[in-house]
Amino acid sequence: MKLADLPAYLRDRVLGMLPHRAPTGLIRIGSPDRSSPVLVTGNFTLTVRRLRDCLRGRNVWLLVANSKGINVWCASAGGYLTHHDIISVIRTSGIEEQIDHREVILPQLCATGIERRRITEATGFATRWGPARLEDLPAFLDRGARVYKSERFMRFPLWERMEMAAMWSVPMLIILLPILALVVSLVTAAVAGAAVALMVFALFGLLPWLQIQGRLRFLTFAGFVVAAALFGAGTLFVLGAGTSAHVADVAGSCLAAMAVLSIDLAGTTPWYGSYINTFHNEAHIELVQERCTGSAECVQVCPRDVLWMGGRQRKVEIKNPDQCIQCGACIVQCPRDALRFRYDNGRVVEAPTIRRTRMNLLGRRSIEVSD
Repeated sequence: MKLADLPAYLRDRVLGMLPHRAPTGLIRIGSPDRSSPVLVTGNFTLTVRRLRDCLRGRNVWLLVANSKGINVWCASAGGYLTHHDIISVIRTSGIEEQIDHREVILPQLCATGIERRRITEATGFATRWGPARLEDLPAFLDRGARVYKSERFMRFPLWERMEMAAMWSVPMLIILLPILALVVSLVTAAVAGAAVALMVFALFGLLPWLQIQGRLRFLTFAGFVVAAALFGAGTLFVLGAGTSAHVADVAGSCLAAMAVLSIDLAGTTPWYGSYINTFHNEAHIELVQERCTGSAECVQVCPRDVLWMGGRQRKVEIKNPDQCIQCGACIVQCPRDALRFRYDNGRVVEAPTIRRTRMNLLGRRSIEVSD
């Protein structure tokens, strides 16, 4: 990343919950020729910038589809990036005149909302899935656009957890600090800000070892609030500002920040299903054995290693059901509608409904998309 790009990078990262659009269309990376691969992405500026960085030194065509300035996974899940958007950018970008082959490589994480068969039918372009994570793209391209199984699994490394912590804490502090500075004091505002930031960064840093699902998650959240409040109180006493009122303000700030986080902490990670979407009525992936033909389309797009191809029958098996995050990618991509969701209350949602709907901000499948 160039130093000149640092301010824009920081803006997109810490304000990553807000859409920020890059131009759509065709981008040349390096000196691509008529045989160079064609990658597809959405027009979230941070994604486009990172793609340019990780593909530096390679010759690639990049098609930027209109995802309304949202990252590929969220845009696909929410109906902001569909196969219609990809069909549109293929038709309008002029890529057909630039290449001899007819294939585009799609990001795996868009499988939640894009039917790749529709792209082929409309444009004549074949499609294949790339890896789940952007940093695996160079190796993927070097080996002839083949994905290893480990590259389908959605990792959540420490550096990315820290970015997520910044995305949560910075907007909180932008709201919190001026209020405390005006109403209480600058010292209390600074200490409260430090306590909140420390709490959020520690929470995401330790995430792999924490219980953040089920009722026990509230003990986890409470423990972090208490620890942050104690840190804040101790700091206030060291600074000579440890009045009971100031300590209460710092503790209240930590509690308010955790209350916001706890609304759907799991749903902002790639590891867990949304609290809101599963509240009192969790969905479970279900396989209809007689429909399965073993095409393995579902296995190729699952970001959590829930499915695998089993044994002599060459049928899909649900290997790790507890890891399912209800993204619906496997259901959307199955050519025989062999997968579906079954909820705890007995309701069954079949594949046509999953393809026709997307999730709103509350995790409900209430957004209708056109065919």
